[in-house]
Amino acid sequence: MSGIPAFTPLPFHVATSDGRNFTLLDDVFYTSADGTKYRLPAGDGTSDGASTPAAVWAAIPPFGQYWPAAFLHDCAYRDTLEIWDGVTWDRATLPKDKCDALLFEAMLALGVGEFEAKVIYEAVVLAGQNSFDKDRQK
Repeated sequence: MSGIPAFTPLPFHVATSDGRNFTLLDDVFYTSADGTKYRLPAGDGTSDGASTPAAVWAAIPPFGQYWPAAFLHDCAYRDTLEIWDGVTWDRATLPKDKCDALLFEAMLALGVGEFEAKVIYEAVVLAGQNSFDKDRQK
């Protein structure tokens, strides 16, 4: 089954103690274009926004239109993202390339322009391995 990728609910509710790191207060769901259902679990779902260098924040800040997609990507890298197997929710434990592909798809679903989405996607493909490895060690 395939369809239009989407988050529910949007906007989602988060808490922060420092204005930079956020935790989900409610479960958030993402259905991908291929019909796969993911859950970003409340409490375990955390994000620091898009991991863009401070030098480019004027053009691509950590919290833009793509922020829900960055949240999904952070959960996928940190292995807190869950997948619906038809009966229960299980840890998704996705490889890096699938995490990065979900980011790109979700950005486009949110209406992020294709050029901006490609820039962010290519950045995580090229420079995200260290973050992926660190997040998986936690």
